[in-house]
Amino acid sequence: MKRWFWFSFTSFFISSAAILLMPYGSFEPDGNRQLAFSLAGVFWLFFVLGFLFLIPIGKQRRNDRRYLYYSGFPFFRFFSNKPAVFFDVLLIAGIVTLAVSLFVIRTLPGWVTLTGTFATVLSLKMHGLFNGKNYSYLYH
Repeated sequence: MKRWFWFSFTSFFISSAAILLMPYGSFEPDGNRQLAFSLAGVFWLFFVLGFLFLIPIGKQRRNDRRYLYYSGFPFFRFFSNKPAVFFDVLLIAGIVTLAVSLFVIRTLPGWVTLTGTFATVLSLKMHGLFNGKNYSYLYH
């Protein structure tokens, strides 16, 4: 089951990494439309695959009587383990970077906004993954 978890991790990472390449594609008539559509497809394909890889873990977790059920909605749990601490701090940094580049200092280079977007999207996915029930089931 741990292999499925890491397949999910990799899928979410690839999905987020597609954001970094988006400036090279464009939906404009004179832009690189094929790359833009391909990156959008990669983003959504691997986003969905990330969740599909979690299904077997969730089924096994729900059928395991020894698993201690955590009450509450795990998405609102923060800093619950070492990987979660890293991605939760990255989430906060990404949100701050995005807020500054979009609302405060609009003259920042585009790569700052792009990196902030990547960090925010990646860390939001990883926040859910590492603070969730499946991770606690597999590693605790």
